[in-house]
Amino acid sequence: MRPLFLFPIIWHLSLAANIRSIFLFKDVMKSNTTALKTSGFNTLIMFGVGILSNGDIMYYSNTPGSQDLRVASGGAYVGGETLAQRVRSLKTGDTGVTRLEISMNAQNVRNLMTTPGPGPETPLYRNFQALKEAWTLDAVNNDDESIYDLNSSVSFGRMLGRIGYKHTIAPYTNAQFWLNMKRQLNQGLREQDWLLDRVYLQCYDGGAYNNPPGWQTFLGMKVVPLIWVINDSKPVYGATAAQARTRFVQWHQQSALAGGGYWNDYDIEKMGLSYQDYGNVLASVFP
Repeated sequence: MRPLFLFPIIWHLSLAANIRSIFLFKDVMKSNTTALKTSGFNTLIMFGVGILSNGDIMYYSNTPGSQDLRVASGGAYVGGETLAQRVRSLKTGDTGVTRLEISMNAQNVRNLMTTPGPGPETPLYRNFQALKEAWTLDAVNNDDESIYDLNSSVSFGRMLGRIGYKHTIAPYTNAQFWLNMKRQLNQGLREQDWLLDRVYLQCYDGGAYNNPPGWQTFLGMKVVPLIWVINDSKPVYGATAAQARTRFVQWHQQSALAGGGYWNDYDIEKMGLSYQDYGNVLASVFP
């Protein structure tokens, strides 16, 4: 009789969580944005945005034949209207995407939070404000994997909040740092108003042995586990859509998750995989 009750349990747990995400490693000008918009994903995170020492913002293409591009400088968007239209289109027309984020590491954040600081007159503040407007962004994802400076990370997160962004994190280790950051950024806020509102937990490579339910307990908030799709970079960490489904269901049964996601679109296209197959997994486990 036990298998008869398995599906209702999964269905009940999944009703509370509906984040269906994928990180965009490929140059958005060359990726299959139609498939990304119509395969069940509701959150796209553009990987490869970085801050220069003067506060300018770069978009790193990570794609053969593409060039890195300065997209914000001097408080203005300078990335060109063609790119801006392409990015904005991810949330318009025939699309299931409702949230768009950019992902970056912590390079130059500590120095810029010290001098000139996080104020609204600074180049960094104005550049992020201009990029948000040009690309209709909703959040900035913190993928710090080496620096872990709490004070500057909190100052930067609060600056983003004043501009109107949400702030998210993509940890694979150093849970105490992320807990401290979450506590400070969300201090005094109701859960529905949290500034740091999402955790995309890396469950591959350095985070291959991460347990999402355990992270949820430690952080005091639900997480979105990330699984790496089939790839030829580190094949041992790649998962088919069916394998991803098994892992998501197992974790979700242990402790209701905020949703699920993948790293990354470049490998799906390079390996000739199906966005629909991977998207359907998320749509079924996290409707």
